[in-house]
Amino acid sequence: MRDYNDVVMRTEALSRRDTRIDVLDRIDGFPVFCVTLCTDPSLPAIYINGGTHGDEPAGTEGALAFLETGCEQWLDRFRFFVIPCLNPCGYVHNTRSNAQNVDINWAFLRDDVPEIGLLKRFIRGRKFAAVMDLHEDWESPGYYLYEQVRGLAPAGPAITQQVAGVCPLNTRTTIEGETALNGVIFPNLQVEKRRLGGGVPIVLFKNAYTDRLITSETPSALAMDVRVRAHLVALDAMLAVQSGG
Repeated sequence: MRDYNDVVMRTEALSRRDTRIDVLDRIDGFPVFCVTLCTDPSLPAIYINGGTHGDEPAGTEGALAFLETGCEQWLDRFRFFVIPCLNPCGYVHNTRSNAQNVDINWAFLRDDVPEIGLLKRFIRGRKFAAVMDLHEDWESPGYYLYEQVRGLAPAGPAITQQVAGVCPLNTRTTIEGETALNGVIFPNLQVEKRRLGGGVPIVLFKNAYTDRLITSETPSALAMDVRVRAHLVALDAMLAVQSGG
């Protein structure tokens, strides 16, 4: 079992100026945090999510690393909302699902999943310039990402170009049943599983909470520090595109 106290202590230790720490809810006794960096409402909002799947700890580690050291160069251009671990019970028990044995990532239409309930409350009335959802893949030989984008230049190719300097890319032409090019997937939203609307990333995009949503997938076979670095490089590359750099 993992110790969620590490997540709690690292989150509560954040002392940067203009940082706000909220507990969105307590689920199975664990606090689910949202950390806001820079509260200036005139700046574009970026939402970073980690820990949807408890057996993918690199997402939580990547989100915490961004909060601790990775955000400094961007604080004059964006405000950030960061949920380091959406699924604390899964994180502690190293399970993909939550305590109900539910895959949160595909449960948005349900009203009996506490993690989904807090997420719905969090996103209500918000519009994000971009969302990055941090995951990992136990079967992939390299990094890849999904990008949903509307009315903006894609960021995916720039991201994978930068991440390739940190870890291998998954260069297969088909990944998880989707067409891929150099580690970038632009998902087919008409696939039945997505069209039915239960996927959290799909809902955030289709319901216009954001016009850019990237799901970042690091290869679990690599060391944790490499996976975390890949997520941080991906975030930097996305933010550079988002800021026109």
